[in-house]
Amino acid sequence: MTEKINEDLDPIRQSVIRIELLAFFQANPHTRDTARGLALRLHRPFQQVEPALQTLCALGLLEPGGTSKVTVYRLRSANLITGYLQEQCNI
Repeated sequence: MTEKINEDLDPIRQSVIRIELLAFFQANPHTRDTARGLALRLHRPFQQVEPALQTLCALGLLEPGGTSKVTVYRLRSANLITGYLQEQCNI
């Protein structure tokens, strides 16, 4: 079981999932969904998607909301994704 957890948190896998999330939100900027819902949309395990969402929120690209029982994620601004990707790729 420990090996599976480490595999889910692999830095390269997490980078790929963050890119997939950013691409999804760039294409669907008005989407609001839970971590489980986004995992289903991306065909990824929840355990892989949740930490990627937390990282994107910490970077200020996504915004968490919802209630005390359910967290719903949304894009803060489509322009933030474009700017972030350009900065990371030195475009």
